[in-house]
Amino acid sequence: MRATPPEEIAKQHSAAVELILSQLPCAPRINHGEVPIEWKTKPTCPRPKVKADTSNDGEQAAEDVNANSASACNHVDSVEEDVTYPEWCVSSRGRVDVAPIVKLITEGVNEPSPVLANKENGKKNSKTKVMKKLLSVKSKPVKSYSLTNLWDEDNAARNNVKITRPSHDAWGIKKIMLVFCDDFLHTIYTLPWYQTGSGSTSIGCEMNAAIQPILDVLQIEQRQMVRCLLAALPPGVTIPVHHDTGEWVKYTHRVHVPIIVSDPTKVLFRCGPTEQSMDRIDCTPGHVFEMNNQAKHAVTNGGTEFRVHLILDYVEPSFFEMRASQNCPVNRVDLSSGEIITQTRRSIDRAKEAGTRPQPSYLILGAQKAGTTSLYEYLTQHPWVVKAKRRETHCLDWRWNDALKTTEERRAHCLEFYHAEAMKPYPSLRTGDSTPSYLLDYYRVIPRLKECFSHEPQMIILVRDPIKRAASHYAMVTSNDGTEEQLKARGTEWREKSFEEVLEQDVRNMKEDGLLPYWDMENKTVDKDVFDSFINSREEDEAWEQYIRTRVPLNTGSYSPLARGLYALQCRQWFRSFSKDKFLVMKLEDMSQNGKGVQWVVNKSLEHLGLPRFDVPDADKKNSREYNDPFEDKEDLKGWLERFFAPHNERFGNMIVEELGYDENDWTNLWT
Repeated sequence: MRATPPEEIAKQHSAAVELILSQLPCAPRINHGEVPIEWKTKPTCPRPKVKADTSNDGEQAAEDVNANSASACNHVDSVEEDVTYPEWCVSSRGRVDVAPIVKLITEGVNEPSPVLANKENGKKNSKTKVMKKLLSVKSKPVKSYSLTNLWDEDNAARNNVKITRPSHDAWGIKKIMLVFCDDFLHTIYTLPWYQTGSGSTSIGCEMNAAIQPILDVLQIEQRQMVRCLLAALPPGVTIPVHHDTGEWVKYTHRVHVPIIVSDPTKVLFRCGPTEQSMDRIDCTPGHVFEMNNQAKHAVTNGGTEFRVHLILDYVEPSFFEMRASQNCPVNRVDLSSGEIITQTRRSIDRAKEAGTRPQPSYLILGAQKAGTTSLYEYLTQHPWVVKAKRRETHCLDWRWNDALKTTEERRAHCLEFYHAEAMKPYPSLRTGDSTPSYLLDYYRVIPRLKECFSHEPQMIILVRDPIKRAASHYAMVTSNDGTEEQLKARGTEWREKSFEEVLEQDVRNMKEDGLLPYWDMENKTVDKDVFDSFINSREEDEAWEQYIRTRVPLNTGSYSPLARGLYALQCRQWFRSFSKDKFLVMKLEDMSQNGKGVQWVVNKSLEHLGLPRFDVPDADKKNSREYNDPFEDKEDLKGWLERFFAPHNERFGNMIVEELGYDENDWTNLWT
């Protein structure tokens, strides 16, 4: 995303200074109570279309904004008329005595930040005339290192924990970090300067006691806090109009408490549903106010000293129960003094835990033409899910290297298909692949998976109406569209054959291997008694293995159009080899508008992976194609396929209900 253009920032700064000089009054303090969480689900003002050179869609730089997210606001001259805005955007929750906090943080507060000092040393001061009327910033000598100077970066790195906030650092905003969390509120970190109890520092105990009155005013428990920091905004700096982004925003209440403001009349803090309707907020020290940070807001420090606010985010108690129900409970971690953390734009990890998550984290096993590509693309839109180097790695079947003799060599070969080494410092991240040939080719894949990925990744299986799956399979393999590599992988075996011919060939193959003693080849019917006595028998296992050994080649995709739809036979081998909780089974039909929908399927998958939920930005179908109806004027063909699959579909549904405990209503009468 583009950063806010400097000329736009200068324009907003100049306008803000003029408002300060005009003594723009503050809005009345009104206690509306908490900002309703439902007001936080999306920005109060949708982003309108603007010219590229006026975009403010860049790396956000506000003290009030998540450091690891990007500004999603544009500077605009008009808004849409049909937008419904919240009734109010700021609630004055009360007032507290901040003297105990001031006592802890006064030392070093007005020393320039290293970033700001470097910027000033590298260029001449270029303030406008109107800024000169208001500002008179003088360089001050940097004090020597002090354990009681909580703004000192060396002190923080050694005795607290250094957390990088790119937006803060870019603007020279200094910070004292006390409680912080990743973008998805998955882990809440309490830093040493806020810890109490055995082993805690005197600063931690004092800071905890000094902040407690704010929690009392808000009527919240300490456990509800997910972020708490003190931010010092340099004099002469304007944070441009923006609204906050990030997954955390929609679940949290954002609270500000001015702590050190030498002259509140020289600070312009504004918030409102649109840029044109922002009210000025009273920044007198001790004023506890909550703001809707999905509304537009901006701040200018027009004074001559750093302005310090305490910024606090908290969640409602029900948030923790909700996350637990989604298989993604909130973790709490007390960081040690001097501990090192690693960050991405959306995640935070402890350096001491680097390499603790073996990769890959998940495998989409199949079935082919059942939505595996779409699901993979949906999952990898999650900021914590990293794509493999190729979607279908085939490292356990087609690209298995028989020349490698040791487990270590084989594992290293398989991991080459992922960004496993680069991901080691970030154990919160996941990676995986979608190789739908794995589900059928259990004979080769399962032992190799157990050897190379002994941590046993989570596995996802997607199924589809087997008749439609077979038709889609045939259409793909016989299509002339695709790259040279794709065309080669599909094979040429079916190009001169009709759909009906390839289906009948697969039936003959299964019949020859002893897999279909219940199928009458001439009448194309199932003997249900024979079927019931044969399934789940040792004879069926042997026949299925014979079929897989002899009918599943590695040099073509033109095979098994019907066998790939025998889901019970395929899943049974996997369910026998791994714990049942390793599997998530869903239907392609669940993704449709008439089904549960794409987001439901993604939510179930993220829950299976233990990841926080994420709204999929792009839910379009992937790797789909249009093809002619192969059953047009062929009712007989469709009829015998329905008879062929009916008992297998029933068998599969019963298996999913009995072995995985899924809802019977979802898995009976499949595809009838």
